Amino acid sequence: MGAETFLVTATGSTLSEAFHQAVAEARAEYGQGGYTGTLAEKDAVRQVFPPSSLSDAQALRQWAAHLLLTEDPDPAWAWIADKWSPAAAVRLDATTWLFFGWASS
Repeated sequence: MGAETFLVTATGSTLSEAFHQAVAEARAEYGQGGYTGTLAEKDAVRQVFPPSSLSDAQALRQWAAHLLLTEDPDPAWAWIADKWSPAAAVRLDATTWLFFGWASS
């Protein structure tokens, strides 16, 4: 089986709340049969902290996309390229999170 990238935003008062809401929405939209290539495949999340020079949502999305698509990732970020790893999450603002990663398809 293969893998697909995903970038999904969700809101919640906590990371856990936003993650569970986003997973539930992905499962409702793409199903629960497995191998959807979406956030629906994830059962865990790991918060990541981008460079402090990145502060606006667009720059953070570009940074996340770069981490997903780089062919030779920094070892500190290599886990993100593993489709079986937790979803990565970065805070966009007080209640909005960006979830990203690779998922089995």
